[in-house]
Amino acid sequence: MGRTIGAKTRETLATPDVQMLMHQTARILKGTSYGEVWALLLEGLGFFGITGVRYGLTRSRYGMSLGDLQDILFLSTLGTQDFTDYIETGLYRRSPHYRWMAQNDGVVSWGWFVTEAAAGRLPDEEIKFLQEMEAVGQPAGYLLSFPSDTTRLKGGLGMMGRRDWSQGQMDALWVVHGEAIEAMCIAAHLNITRMPLPSKRNPLRPRQREMLEWIADGKSMQDVAVLTGLSVATVEKHLRGARDALDVETTAQAIARASLLGQLFVVEEGTAP
Repeated sequence: MGRTIGAKTRETLATPDVQMLMHQTARILKGTSYGEVWALLLEGLGFFGITGVRYGLTRSRYGMSLGDLQDILFLSTLGTQDFTDYIETGLYRRSPHYRWMAQNDGVVSWGWFVTEAAAGRLPDEEIKFLQEMEAVGQPAGYLLSFPSDTTRLKGGLGMMGRRDWSQGQMDALWVVHGEAIEAMCIAAHLNITRMPLPSKRNPLRPRQREMLEWIADGKSMQDVAVLTGLSVATVEKHLRGARDALDVETTAQAIARASLLGQLFVVEEGTAP
C-alpha cells in the first residue's frame, strides 16, 4: 500500500506499518554508538522520503551560545563541510531556526518562519537568512527541539524533504506521520545523550579517567596511590595529563568538564557495569 503526500506529489511513498515503525524505533534505542544510531535514524526517516537531516548536541551551552565548539556533536547528511559552513562561521546565529530551537521545545514547521517573516515579526538579519536560503533552493522542512532537564544540555534536529516537495506537502506528511517521525528522533536523541560526548580535544586515557573518577569520589591523591598501587607522583602525572587533555587549569575543573561531557564512570562497550 502507499499514501500520496500532497495533491501535487507525483510519486507514492510506501507507508510503513506500526510494527515496522516500532521495530525501527527499538533498533535506534538499542544502538551502541553514534554512528549506528545515526544510520538507523536516517534509515527510519528515509521511510518517509526525508533526505536531509542535521542534528546537533551541546552539553555546555550558555543562553544562546553553543558553548565550546570543540565539545559539540554535529551530525549531518549535508557533507563534512556543513559544520564549518554553518557552525564555525557563526552562520547559525543568524538563523531563526536556531533561535527558535534555543528558546523552545517541541516541533515547528519551516513554514511558520516564512509566515513570521512575511508579517515582519522576525529581525532583519533572520529575514535575510531566510531569503538567502530560498535563493539557493532550500527545500521544505521541520525542526525539532528536544527538552532537557539541565540548562547546559540542548539538542536539536532539522529535517528536509525532497527537493521537489513544497512546504505544504511536508506539512501534509507531518499530519499523517509526524508522531512516528518525532518518536524515532526522540529515541535517537535520548540514546545519544547517554553516550560520552565526542570532542575534538585529545581523548582521556584510561588511567587519566580512572584518576579523575577516584578524586571525584572524594579520595585524596594519597588515597588513590594506595588504592591503585601507584606513587603519588604518578597519580599527579595522570591528573596533569587529564587537565591538559581537557584544557583546564585545575583538577576540579577537569572533573567538571569530564562530567559535563559524559566521560566519567562510563561503562566501556563489551564490559559489564
